[in-house]
Amino acid sequence: MKGRTMRKGLYVLLLSGLFLLTVLFLHQVRQDRVQQYLEHASTLLQATYDASLERYALAMDTFYADLTRQPELIHLFDLGINADNHSERALLREELYQRLLPHYQDLVRRGISQWQFHQADGTSFLRFHAPGVHGDSLAEIRPSLRRLQEQPKACYGFEVGRFFIGFRFIQPLMLDGQMIGSMETAVSFARIRQTLASLSPRQTFIFLLERSTVESVLVGGPQDRLQPALISPDFLLHTDSLNDALNQELPLETLRHSLAAQPGIRQQLKTGKPFATATYHQGTGYAVAFIPVQTLTGGLGGYILSIHPAPLLTGLQWEFYTMLVVSLLVTLLLGSMLLHLHQQRHAILVQKYRLDAIGAAVGEGIYVLDREGRTLYVNRAVSRLTGYNEQKLYQENLHQLLHQHEENDLSLQQCPIFSNAIKGITYEGDEQFKTRTGELLPVVVTSQPMIERGQITGVVTVFRDISDRKEAERKLLATTDSLTGLSNRRAFLERLHEEQRLSRRLGHPSSLLMIDFDHFKRINDEYGHNTGDLVLQHFASLARSCLRETDSIGRLGGEEFAILLPGTGLEGAVQLAERLRHLLELTPTETADGLIPMTLSIGVTTLNASDTGSSELLSRADAALYQAKSGGRNRIEVRN
Repeated sequence: MKGRTMRKGLYVLLLSGLFLLTVLFLHQVRQDRVQQYLEHASTLLQATYDASLERYALAMDTFYADLTRQPELIHLFDLGINADNHSERALLREELYQRLLPHYQDLVRRGISQWQFHQADGTSFLRFHAPGVHGDSLAEIRPSLRRLQEQPKACYGFEVGRFFIGFRFIQPLMLDGQMIGSMETAVSFARIRQTLASLSPRQTFIFLLERSTVESVLVGGPQDRLQPALISPDFLLHTDSLNDALNQELPLETLRHSLAAQPGIRQQLKTGKPFATATYHQGTGYAVAFIPVQTLTGGLGGYILSIHPAPLLTGLQWEFYTMLVVSLLVTLLLGSMLLHLHQQRHAILVQKYRLDAIGAAVGEGIYVLDREGRTLYVNRAVSRLTGYNEQKLYQENLHQLLHQHEENDLSLQQCPIFSNAIKGITYEGDEQFKTRTGELLPVVVTSQPMIERGQITGVVTVFRDISDRKEAERKLLATTDSLTGLSNRRAFLERLHEEQRLSRRLGHPSSLLMIDFDHFKRINDEYGHNTGDLVLQHFASLARSCLRETDSIGRLGGEEFAILLPGTGLEGAVQLAERLRHLLELTPTETADGLIPMTLSIGVTTLNASDTGSSELLSRADAALYQAKSGGRNRIEVRN
């Protein structure tokens, strides 16, 4: 009786340990999947935020370029700041205001609320949003203006003024090679939030401002729209964004208190790096991402906080609880088997059949090796996926039988699937297994150490066939230019052929641009092909920013590109071509060798119903491109 009691106690301890390992394993798997999702959410928010700022930055660069092409305005500004008396300066300021007022009204319609001109020393000369206020020195409280004095170069970013919090875009005003002043436009936090919301409508955005930065500068009314943030005393909450968030269907107050209670968030906020966390309310998971807002001088100005319901997090939570229940049931079942092992051999066999049935129902292949590499268990999926019968799998060395390494003749102890797990490290990665017929089977493999009584006694390996995924990746790579990420020649020509068919059937106009760099060979000869590749990648990035989602761009070979504009007539195509040509001319490529300026020659043609194939269309576009090259380059020619 005493011996039976001791055995029962040992069985209970063994089962408890097994269940605990299962719980730890399930918890770790859940945490890994949650972390992957949160990293994705943080990356996505960062990309959305960068895209929002770049949209305004590009618009302001274009606006500034248009302004600098009117030298009489720069001259008028110079006369105003150098006027001998107050009345003359006031008249010149009023003239500049009236001439630029239509431009300011256009900026306001685009959500850019502030526009002003500064003198070189940082003194305000003209505020379009407050034309009666001028002559005050801003350099003492505006690091951006001091930085511009040291280095007259365009910049943009977050900055706090005495009465305004937002993103500023500052451009130097140059005359005869000297900076005579600067032009500044500004976008409020509310406008940036609206832009973010338009790009990610399911998310709620709130702004956290770095307290010391704000309180050292800000005075007056804007302070009333700030309140201490619950999650950290070092940050202030922008109540405009908070009020907008409260109007949405979100348990925001509960989530704010939940975040404030999470350990480590205050420390993460001090790092100035992006991060994300998860919180839960009434069984629903929410993803919370923090993206740092950099000031114009490179410091931390605050964070953009994004909150949105995350069904995946909710699903992972319930999946974890479900698996715990299942694990508990399996553990109890195994305990029943162990407790009756010495009495009921038949019961053991019945339970083994049940375990085999569970393994057979799983689509993934599962096998277990001991520390010496001997096979302890394989499920039916291993036989189905590899073609080997069960007897062969138990008798042979599974590592030598199945695993195909890129390096030749790796031993079992060198194999990452086995060696990592035997050290107590979870391994997951893409591998190749050999089938009975000698074919290679792409699989994703996860291996875990098998632990008994605190010791690693073997390795549990789970693998899944990913042939479909690999085939999809292969097809994607087959249609993409590896250097620029654009469509390759074959994919673009297929799209062009399809558009010709649609244009003939539907009767809508479409256009084709053939693009070539001017004197591109000089770049490769002088700087090397790596620099040439950077120029091509720079052009691809600029071109994407100019195109609609329905447009197509492809690299036909070398430095030759083509753009298809469905639904766009000749006039619209020429306008886009000129915009692209002008944009590249104004935007040289930044390389380790310095700025590399480049220009484009562009041939434009339209799709004609009489074309019997794409060769005639391409020939016309090539002829127009040749005409642009022959006519002096850096120009656009049309051929119909």
